[in-house]
Amino acid sequence: MSDENIQDEDLDIDESAAESKPQKKGSLFSPFLIRILIIVASVLGMIFVSIIVFIIGAQFIKVKSPDVRPDGWDEQILKTERTQLEYMEVEDPFRQQLLDGKMIQLKITLGYKMKDKALQQELSQIKPEIRDIIIKHLSHLSSEYFVDMESGGSSLEKLEEDFLKQINRLLNTGKVQRILFQEYTLMQ
Repeated sequence: MSDENIQDEDLDIDESAAESKPQKKGSLFSPFLIRILIIVASVLGMIFVSIIVFIIGAQFIKVKSPDVRPDGWDEQILKTERTQLEYMEVEDPFRQQLLDGKMIQLKITLGYKMKDKALQQELSQIKPEIRDIIIKHLSHLSSEYFVDMESGGSSLEKLEEDFLKQINRLLNTGKVQRILFQEYTLMQ
């Protein structure tokens, strides 16, 4: 019986040893290689996610940046061609009493297209009418009109537009393009 017990005990030991270390048959990769593959796959996954986040972030910043222009701004902006002007100075300054009793003194220069001899001659001939137009126009204004002009307001531009319209109505051979104010004084 003792031999049988020993043999049974030997068998029990062998069975328990076989259970504690199972043999892996047909395993293609070792456990170390599997761990390395998992780490590489994790790193590649993180790189892929980082690239996706970067692309989405770049698109979001591109949309929100001030560099992006509305659809209508894609057209090429063309500069207007600036023509060279010739200037004719109106010799004497204009002194005129305004509606509220204050005085204004203006000295102007008329700008027209270069080498337009016919217009230059016509302007020389109608200088008295130009003076009359400017004096009459100034006599209908008050000093409050010129207060905006001192602070860089649009009164000076409006005055130039009014003068241009009225002077160009007199002309037959061309147009005055610009009026330059050489002197402007509002007196008390």
